[in-house]
Amino acid sequence: MIGLRSRWVSVLLLLAGQMFSGAQTSPQRIVSLAPNITEMVYRLGLQDRLVGRTAFCSYPPGVERLPSVGGYLDPDFEQMVRLEPDWVLLLPNPEMERKLRHLGLTTLTLPNETVEEILQGLLKLGEVFHVPERARQVVQGIRDTLQWIRRQCRGKRPVRAVLVVGRTPGTLQRIYVAGGETYLSQLWNMSGGQNIFQNIPLRYFETSWEDLIKADPQAILEFRGQPLKAAEMARVRREWQALNLLTAVRKQHLFLLSDRMFLIPGPRIARIAMQFYQMAEQIRGNNGD
Repeated sequence: MIGLRSRWVSVLLLLAGQMFSGAQTSPQRIVSLAPNITEMVYRLGLQDRLVGRTAFCSYPPGVERLPSVGGYLDPDFEQMVRLEPDWVLLLPNPEMERKLRHLGLTTLTLPNETVEEILQGLLKLGEVFHVPERARQVVQGIRDTLQWIRRQCRGKRPVRAVLVVGRTPGTLQRIYVAGGETYLSQLWNMSGGQNIFQNIPLRYFETSWEDLIKADPQAILEFRGQPLKAAEMARVRREWQALNLLTAVRKQHLFLLSDRMFLIPGPRIARIAMQFYQMAEQIRGNNGD
């Protein structure tokens, strides 16, 4: 009788230990400090655990109803502490991470510069939230779409383009572009394009008119990150006429990408790649390729 009771006690202790361990390792209250991370949490079906987000997290619809913890560069630390999160999810930022941990907050850093980092971030969240199979399905779906696009592009001449991520408003001064070690460049390259600066060992950098003229891209992809009215789009196109030596300008292969999706390296990268593929196909069609 004593032996039987002892075995029952052991079983109960084991179950209690498993319950306690699960409660400690599966975060229930999450604060996201980046729009792409917020989208990842939603994509994995874990939005009910999100208790705080940045002022720039506006997708999916409804996320604005969550409490804001300010911007990424000027976060409201007091608000974060009040929300009592189990974990705070953020982009690589050692100084920010140090401050958060000093406040007693647990952090998880998720790199997002390349396509593979984005996919690995989804898998990591799947592990942390105890939904690894769901994360694997999401990642596999993205990989399948990217592989399909690659197959469609086999044997086709790549469309050479410059990926413009910023410049002085109203002018063609201080033009910043994406280098090869970025998700934008990688997605363009696997979708039928070729980044003219893909061999530059920098992620984002300032280029010159001379370098653009020398490279002579067939297309210009300018990422604006906010909606443009028709008059604004016409003005931007006129601004590029100052560089009408470029093939892209002469043939009017200027794409003004105002959807914020393009600047959010999250689970919608397959949709970005699909739109890139359609752009490349359009340009090849105009060129008669």
